[in-house]
Amino acid sequence: MIDITQEQVMQTWKNEIPLVSVCCITYNHEPYIAQALDGFLMQKTNFPFEVLIHDDASTDKTADIIREYEKKFPKIIKPIYQKENQYSQGKRDISETWNFPRAKGKYIAMCEGDDYWIDENKLQMQVDFLENNPDYGMCYTKANQLIQKTGKFSRTKNGSYVKDFEDLLFNGNRVPTLTTVFRKDLLNSYLKEIYPQNKGWLMGDYPMWLYFAHESRIKFLDKVTSVYRVLENSASHSKDIEKSVNFASSVLRIQNFFSEKYFHKKFHEFDEHLERAFLYLKFNNRNMANKEFSLCNFQNKKIRIYRIICSSAILFSIFRKYKGF
Repeated sequence: MIDITQEQVMQTWKNEIPLVSVCCITYNHEPYIAQALDGFLMQKTNFPFEVLIHDDASTDKTADIIREYEKKFPKIIKPIYQKENQYSQGKRDISETWNFPRAKGKYIAMCEGDDYWIDENKLQMQVDFLENNPDYGMCYTKANQLIQKTGKFSRTKNGSYVKDFEDLLFNGNRVPTLTTVFRKDLLNSYLKEIYPQNKGWLMGDYPMWLYFAHESRIKFLDKVTSVYRVLENSASHSKDIEKSVNFASSVLRIQNFFSEKYFHKKFHEFDEHLERAFLYLKFNNRNMANKEFSLCNFQNKKIRIYRIICSSAILFSIFRKYKGF
C-alpha cells in the first residue's frame, strides 16, 4: 500500500466534490489490485477525484485488499462488493450498470484492476487539456505493455494518434482504455443514443471511442502514463481459437454498426473461416489454416497463395519468419 495519508492526497483540493470519477472493475486481481489503487492515489491534482471500484465477487483476496484501502481512504475509495458474480450471469455491462451511474465527476477516467498508472500528473494533465478545449470530448495517451508471463515489457507501446472518426473506424482501435479521460455528458449521450447494453458486443470501449470521435474531437498526448498488463487468457489475447474468432467478429459488428449508422453502408462482411485461418497461422498450425482457407466464402489469388504456403513446411516456416509470428 502506498505510504501516504488521505489528508495528503486531498491537501491541494479546493473542495471535496469530485471533478473526476476513476472507474475500476476488478475480479480475482489479488496480485495486481494494490498497484492499480496506488496509481490512483499517487495522482497530484488541484481538484478532487473519487475512485469507484466494482469487485465482481472475487474468489481470492481482492476484496480484502480493497477493504484495507477503503478503510484508510474512505472519502476517495468507494467500492461495490458483489456477493454473486454478475459477469457469469450474463451481465457484461458492469461499468454501465454499477460504476457510471454513481459517478459524480464531470470527467470519467478508466483503469481495470490488473492495469496501473505510472505518471503522477496523468489526471491533472488530461483534465487541464479538456478544461481548456471544450470541443474535445476525450484525451488519451500511450501505455507500456507488460507481458505478465515473462515479467518483461514489450518494445511495442499501446496507443497512437487517431485523426478522426473515419480513421478510428477504418484503421481499428488504438485508444488504450486505461489511459483515457472523457466527459461524462458525452458518455451519457452515448449510452442513451447507442444503448450498447442490447448489442451483444464483446468489448465496451471501442464503440464508445467511435461515438466520441464522431460527436467531438479526441486528443492523443504522445506520452506514456500507464501500464497495460498482457495476460495469457484475456478476451483480446486468448489462445482459444473460437474465443478469438468471436472477438474479431464482434469488432466487425461494431464497425458495421457505426458504418451503417453514419455512412449508410456496411464496413465489410465477416468470413469466420478466413479469420480462423489467420489465427491458425499465428498459432503455427498450418494444416488447420489450410483447411479453413479452403472453406472461405470466396477463393481468390491471395487465398490460393496462402494455401500453397500452408501445404509446404518450408514455405510455411519462411512465411512465419517474414510475418514475425
